[in-house]
Amino acid sequence: MRICAILIAHVATTHALHAVTVTPRRHGVVCHGKKTNALLGALRRVPLVKRVVPQKKHAPRTPPPPETSVEAAPEIAELIDAEADEAAKVLEAVVQQVVERGVAVPYETVEKPEEPKPEPAPEESQIERFDRLHASPLDRTDELLKGLRDASRDSNAVDVDVEWRYARACLDAANALPEKDPKREGLTFEGLRAAERAAALAPDNGLAQKWLGVMLGSVGDFQTTKEKIQNSYKVREALDAAYKLRPDDATVALALGQWCLKVAGVSFVERGLARAIFGGSPPESTYAEALKFFRKAQELKPASKTKALIKLVEGKMRNGGK
Repeated sequence: MRICAILIAHVATTHALHAVTVTPRRHGVVCHGKKTNALLGALRRVPLVKRVVPQKKHAPRTPPPPETSVEAAPEIAELIDAEADEAAKVLEAVVQQVVERGVAVPYETVEKPEEPKPEPAPEESQIERFDRLHASPLDRTDELLKGLRDASRDSNAVDVDVEWRYARACLDAANALPEKDPKREGLTFEGLRAAERAAALAPDNGLAQKWLGVMLGSVGDFQTTKEKIQNSYKVREALDAAYKLRPDDATVALALGQWCLKVAGVSFVERGLARAIFGGSPPESTYAEALKFFRKAQELKPASKTKALIKLVEGKMRNGGK
């Protein structure tokens, strides 16, 4: 029906065009007439596609599903698994090499090998502590003396290494006091008792004999003349034993030189009076013997005090001293 209507409209249009008067113009042809204008207006309102034959509507086309081979799927899966395993092995090998080189792997913390912990320093022994306090540049005599007193009292048995150090600390403390201080005498005799305990326990210990001789000579400042004469033999005996055990000890050599110097200074008259009054003769020595020990001490450990004693003895010898 629609096609017939279009054909009728086309015939009517042709007939109308022949019926109208065409007036030629300079710039083209112009059609006049009410019917012609009405028909052209109607044609303009009809879409161009629908003027001939209306198009048949089609359902939207969808692409066919891709063909898959059911039989090939297992083979592809196995191939993918094999490739994945191979890739994992390669990656693992690479990571292992990187870790061995010490290079950090991104997003992975590489644990550093534990550094060996330094061994704790051995605990300081009691004797080491006493020696450290004695060698301290600060004045720690009181602290050292207190520690040695406690160690001597608390010990179940006499310790030679504690006792001779105890004697030395007592003498250091006494010498640090003024000459007229009454505490000097008590400290000196306290040190003598410690030295006697050490020498009695270990007579072959050179340090025990050394400090026994030193302390016996030191207490002479607080003894009577008779006690000094009796004590002088003990001093020489202890120092001789120490010198045999410790021939390279400068302190022992110096102490022997001082003993010889003091004994050599006793005159013949004084010796006679000592025999008459106290019933005993003082020990004998010479300036030459004193000089020998002083030079030995200076050789082992040069000191200004020892050098001055050498000059003193040399002067006495020049003046006729023996």
